[in-house]
Amino acid sequence: MNTLSAFRAFRELLPVLRPQWRGMVWSYLLGTLSALALAALTVLTAWAVGHAVVERTPPGPVWWALVLGLVVLRVLLTWREMDVSHALAYRVLARLRMALFDAYARSVPGRRREHSGRAASVAMDDIEKLEFFYAHTLAQLGASLTLFAASLATASLLLPEAALVMLLGSALVASSALYWARTARRLGEREQRERSDLSAHIVDALGALREVLAYGLAPRTIAQTNDATARATALARRRELLSQLVTSLRELILTGVVIGVIATSAAAAGVLSAGAPVRLAPAELPALVALALVGIAAVVDATDTLTRLHPLVSGAERVAAGINRPPVVALPQAPRQLPDGPLGLRFRDVSFSYEGRRPTLTSWSAELAPGEHVGLVGPSGSGKSTLIALAARLWDPSAGAVELITADGEGVPVAELDDGALRGAVALVDQDAVLFHGTVRDNLLRGCGPRSDSELTALLERVEATTWIGLDDELGEAGVRLSGGQRARLCLARALARRPRVLLVDEVTASLDPATERLVSDVIAEFQGTVLIASHRAETLARLERVVEVAATPQAARG
Repeated sequence: MNTLSAFRAFRELLPVLRPQWRGMVWSYLLGTLSALALAALTVLTAWAVGHAVVERTPPGPVWWALVLGLVVLRVLLTWREMDVSHALAYRVLARLRMALFDAYARSVPGRRREHSGRAASVAMDDIEKLEFFYAHTLAQLGASLTLFAASLATASLLLPEAALVMLLGSALVASSALYWARTARRLGEREQRERSDLSAHIVDALGALREVLAYGLAPRTIAQTNDATARATALARRRELLSQLVTSLRELILTGVVIGVIATSAAAAGVLSAGAPVRLAPAELPALVALALVGIAAVVDATDTLTRLHPLVSGAERVAAGINRPPVVALPQAPRQLPDGPLGLRFRDVSFSYEGRRPTLTSWSAELAPGEHVGLVGPSGSGKSTLIALAARLWDPSAGAVELITADGEGVPVAELDDGALRGAVALVDQDAVLFHGTVRDNLLRGCGPRSDSELTALLERVEATTWIGLDDELGEAGVRLSGGQRARLCLARALARRPRVLLVDEVTASLDPATERLVSDVIAEFQGTVLIASHRAETLARLERVVEVAATPQAARG
């Protein structure tokens, strides 16, 4: 990976941040004005010292007015710059996270068998570092380059030889970014991989905390975490050492530039040889040296920043790959609205396969009349859960179509429907449905419009939950304080709160005790709309009007 490819990695994320471009430009302008004000203060101070030492003339009122004005301007610009950049940082962070979440929602990581720990690493670690780059570092780089250009132009007007020394010195400093650049990038990429693997390991351990404790794996897990942390730390230490070596080289070049500017300025001022033509007043020499120092220091700062960006390149590529991932479900160009009234469901010659797998379903067809309650049965791997997911349009079939049908038999493919209309008409209760952190009320209202507390309480009564929980009770992360049966009841109540016309249920009674299974089956049986439920439990299936078998095939990959 070369420097150009690194810049391309950062550039790929700029379209996502288009709404924040104005804030980025504003941050750059404020940073540049603040840097120019500080540079002007430095040069004016050197100018005053030069005149005071050489000509014995103290600075006049105009000088004091300029200096005081620049000090006040610098304070105001610094305060405003911090205010703008911090606000921009939060917006960039939110924008990147929303774009990544939207991309994952459109592509459904579960179908691609991706690791949630690595996805969490991208969403949290990588984006937090990139947020600082786009909100702060980019403006600082622009300000440093602008400051150098202004210093070089001013030096060219005062003394072209000094400007030439500045230009040569800045070229050497900039080229130092290429010194050991491949090693620095390689170390940065290895460090990011180690940290990503560490994040995945921690997510796995926390997700299986009961198993870790039950099998006595805590010491081993801690040891693996310590080893991974040590490896990442060692790589960071090596990268920092390399950075310090390159920084020392830049400081050496900076010293050479200062000496060169002093020599050329002294020659132009006639200090080095008597009788030589004087093209620069000796009193101006300190100001010119200060100007050169400000310009070359800006290049040093920019180059040092660029050198430290190598660890971010892999992160930018991962985030860009996540945001630009192809969608599993494409939005229709001209979305259709659903007609009013009851809806049925039709599978028309549906085929489906998971990535890298053989077909799970091949030309499968079935139809549910509006209001009909139908069960799907079949061995594991036959495609029951896949059919539920296709009906909910979590995925699209590779062939065939899934349709919602009206009472007169008219079919509307779900792929052509407005997504909001589809989600309002179809509700899914999944076997692994998750309750969100927050109150019961927060969870019941997820994905639906306003509902009164009396209606929500009625739903809790319907699933017989009012004896053990209330609307204002906190559930904890993923409903950790609840049993499996309690979670299943609340997930069913949440789906019913949306007032769907089609209810999809995937193995929700698989691990329930008989009493809870009977309760859930009763609630589903009372539902007035269409029901499609995948189950292998006799009690659940017995309450349905019809059962359709999904036969397992040698090519099936999962159910």
